[in-house]
Amino acid sequence: MEKLSGIFLNKTSALPLYEQLRKGILDCILNGQFPAGSKLPTEEELCEMYDISRPVARQAYSALIEAGYIERQRGKGTFVKTPDNRGRFIDKQMSFAQEMGALGLEHRTVLVRAEWLPYDEQLFSQLGMNENDRCYHIVRMRYVQGKPFVLVENYVPESIFPEIDKYDFAKRSLYGVLNEEYNTHIVRSHRSMAATLATEEIASSLEIKTGAPVMYVKNLVYDESDRPIDLSKEYLDGTSHQYEFDVYNT
Repeated sequence: MEKLSGIFLNKTSALPLYEQLRKGILDCILNGQFPAGSKLPTEEELCEMYDISRPVARQAYSALIEAGYIERQRGKGTFVKTPDNRGRFIDKQMSFAQEMGALGLEHRTVLVRAEWLPYDEQLFSQLGMNENDRCYHIVRMRYVQGKPFVLVENYVPESIFPEIDKYDFAKRSLYGVLNEEYNTHIVRSHRSMAATLATEEIASSLEIKTGAPVMYVKNLVYDESDRPIDLSKEYLDGTSHQYEFDVYNT
């Protein structure tokens, strides 16, 4: 049986086979190769494709089920999970393209403006910047299935990302550029949510009324050296978005 495109297992690697398989399947989900609702190979088929044992395949699938990416349907098989909303991703650091790819949704980005900002005490202190630094401010509007989805602002320091303004962030992922062009890896982020009211700019972008309820999500991102490298602010229509969480007593 032919192997799945993009999934390769290295049996000489120190990384366990089930973890290699889990990561390979997850990458295919995130890049849209396996969109939401897709039926995945059975454990037996995975064993035949990659010459692995049944426990390896089972452990890879179990980890993806626990993480909420796939689900087993009795008598039907294993499928990429179709979430009801974006809440599945609130505790994960993913690019917009990865989120929409995992959901199998058509999406596009429009660059509203990009500009260099001078010193601002509150903003610069959050990003660990000094007075002589500059902050690059990117404002983008995201559309899903042809409809306004989220207005997002990003603030990144020039001292860490010189010449960041030469990239087209209507076409490229900001986090992709930070990783690929600057070899900077996102390790963690601190995220908060609040309710607010739409300003004229936000209302116009989201096609809602000025003063309408808006969900505000703030995200401060850190790299492998624990440096703050990006502050993002997202604004979503408060009447059409919701977040859901699973809470466990431990």
